Amino acid sequence: MIEWRFKPNSKDDMDVDPIQGEFFTTRDIDNISTAVIREGIQNALDERDRLGSSETVKVRISLSGDKYAIKPNEYTTLIENLIPHLNSRTSGIQNVPTFKEEMKYLVFEDFNTKGLEGNPKEYYVEDISDGHPHNFYYFWRNVGRSGKSDDQLGRWGLGKTVFPASSLINTFWGITVRKSDNQKLLLGQSILRIHNLEDVGKEECGYRPYGMYGEYDSAKEYFANPITSEEKLALFESLFRLKRGNNSGLSLIIPFVTDEITINHLAYAAIEQYFYPILSGKLEIDILFEDDEIRLTKDSIYESIEKINFESIYSASDKRKRSKENLQKLFDFAKWTFQLSNNDYFNLNPIDVKNQPRWTKMLFKDDDALSKLRDKYEEGERIAFKVPLKYQPNNTEATLCWYSAYLEKDTALVKPENLFVRDGITISGISSLEKGNARGMVIIQDTNLARMLGDSENPAHTEWQADSRNFKGKYVHGKECLSFVKSTLRQVYERLQKPIEGIQKDLLIDFFSLPIETNEEKKEKKLPKPDDGKNEVNEDEVPLIEIKKQPYKIEKIKSGLKVYKNSEATEIPDQLKLRIGYDVPRGNPITSYQELDFDVSKMPIQIESSGIYFLTKEKNVIEFEITNKDHFELILTGFDEKRDLYIKLQ
Repeated sequence: MIEWRFKPNSKDDMDVDPIQGEFFTTRDIDNISTAVIREGIQNALDERDRLGSSETVKVRISLSGDKYAIKPNEYTTLIENLIPHLNSRTSGIQNVPTFKEEMKYLVFEDFNTKGLEGNPKEYYVEDISDGHPHNFYYFWRNVGRSGKSDDQLGRWGLGKTVFPASSLINTFWGITVRKSDNQKLLLGQSILRIHNLEDVGKEECGYRPYGMYGEYDSAKEYFANPITSEEKLALFESLFRLKRGNNSGLSLIIPFVTDEITINHLAYAAIEQYFYPILSGKLEIDILFEDDEIRLTKDSIYESIEKINFESIYSASDKRKRSKENLQKLFDFAKWTFQLSNNDYFNLNPIDVKNQPRWTKMLFKDDDALSKLRDKYEEGERIAFKVPLKYQPNNTEATLCWYSAYLEKDTALVKPENLFVRDGITISGISSLEKGNARGMVIIQDTNLARMLGDSENPAHTEWQADSRNFKGKYVHGKECLSFVKSTLRQVYERLQKPIEGIQKDLLIDFFSLPIETNEEKKEKKLPKPDDGKNEVNEDEVPLIEIKKQPYKIEKIKSGLKVYKNSEATEIPDQLKLRIGYDVPRGNPITSYQELDFDVSKMPIQIESSGIYFLTKEKNVIEFEITNKDHFELILTGFDEKRDLYIKLQ
């Protein structure tokens, strides 16, 4: 029997609603297309790198649009007994389709990969180091538990949840062809909330959130076996226009795909996140909308940019998107790194692995070598570095590893560019360079360093975090190693700046204004009259110091505060960071903050703003870019009126 089934809850079950989709709505993923690209492709590259394959991974992403949308009479049988669960009041689906309209869909397929290997009937795996593959089990029967080893890109077991999150009905199907046995298998999954049916099918304790589409052995069975029926597989392949055939890999189908996902967002995300493996020839991506195609290969990526409608992916408050010209410069920069030999790198001095890593003068050899490097940089040459770093999991010997860093000057940049790439995936939430017209890139290819940094990544793979559950306490000086890598570009850039020669009289002119006397003013000065009765010496007058006006003002309002532009200020920074805490009798109010006090991202705290773009809104920290320097305003309310607020603003 092939159908959708949700297992009823028992009275001794813990009721838990899924929240993993929230991991893919971070500030670094502005459109869910980015998450789809990031999570889908990283799994495909994972297999290639782990197996040491020289084959190019190929990915095909297809949006049906209106032209290839599926009519209700063609898809209804596929979701017939899923619809009552979707229509449940507590299903968590905000706007359930009427199922009288055509179904738009997204298809994501990878090729030259192994597919989901492992026993399809596995229902529990305790030890992944038993020498057998368990990919099928971990993909379909787990959330938050990963079957990936430490040297693979994923760690959290959450990446696949981005696919149902891309569907208006939180549902997807998958067809895999396995390289080991050439088996073709089909399953589906729908992720709702704890819910119940209204009339027929109502259960005493409701239903669990996870429903499976598969083949069931009996009427009371809830273990979904994969579908192997050639007729059923052919129906899916034809209906959703798959290119799977007998080629090994995985095809994912997202029905009722959200309108937020477009060919332009997908193409831009693919370029921004995976330009490095594309340009190196490890990855090729075809993105289709109806009959339009954008093909991304090492030979076509330049011309493919011309097909992207950049205006459609920009938003008024989004300053992070790169322009077409900026991407082309990025490609040139990346291609240059492929051509380098070992002699083209400036190798920093090895570090003592017994100590925690620190950026010191000793890393940069002698002054003469650094001076020559500065001259090259000033003349517009690109600079390549090999940087040492220790790798030491607990209870093991320390190892010295190396990673690469690159820097180039670009006077056309409005603000510096930072790029951190681990095993081909761009870690987009890290910023190192804060000033200068410079473009910097850090490439992590060493297996050990990639493993360590991968352990520190958040579920969306956008940041390296010392308190990550897979990282914290696992490495000797792990936190210091993270800090060392993340500050690489800033440290290298600062050492490439030539020291100021002689006295720079206007060094502090931006901070202090000193009036200069003219010759006429000097002539007008007179000695005191002899009969004035005072014994004075005619000394120069002490000049008045004009202090720079604060760019912002902070005003206390009912249950909160207001931050806004100081109308008298002439210079406004690009970013502001606000830390908040309740005043305490002893100690620092900021460091004494506890989550029970408040969380700026949650009720009852309310935020109103204009002229700003938020970078961080979590716990007691708000960080934002100022997008309108003529007028910006931030209003926070909902704090405890019986307690005094302490504010620190940078």
